Amino acid sequence: MEYNKGYGDDGSGCYHLSQEQAERWFERWNNPPQRYYAYLMNSLDGLPVGDVNMHYDEGRKRYMVGIVIEASCRGRGYAEEGLTLLAKKAFADFGLNEIADDFPAGRIAAESVFKKVGFVRCADDLVVLTKENFLKLHVE
Repeated sequence: MEYNKGYGDDGSGCYHLSQEQAERWFERWNNPPQRYYAYLMNSLDGLPVGDVNMHYDEGRKRYMVGIVIEASCRGRGYAEEGLTLLAKKAFADFGLNEIADDFPAGRIAAESVFKKVGFVRCADDLVVLTKENFLKLHVE
């Protein structure tokens, strides 16, 4: 999690919380549609492989998303599936018309996954997915 270096309670990008602290954080963070957070679980063993999140960014005046996949679970399709499920939630359940993420174009793996889901790069550090574009790619 090199890109998170400098954050966390020890600068490593990780936060070390007790069960009680984690539960309080989760309750505070889940306030849809302003804030949404969900774990991604392995369907075979029920263990978490990562998480997805979304929040309204006042400065940007748009909903921003994020995804983290445990390093040992990367390359197995969890990111694409997680982003797809998050987009479905944003558009169908929360009635949003657009979601975005901010990461540099040099992150090749992230760029590839976001593109598969339908995000389009709009700036050096911004990818955007519209409801219209998502529905064109993910009609069921």
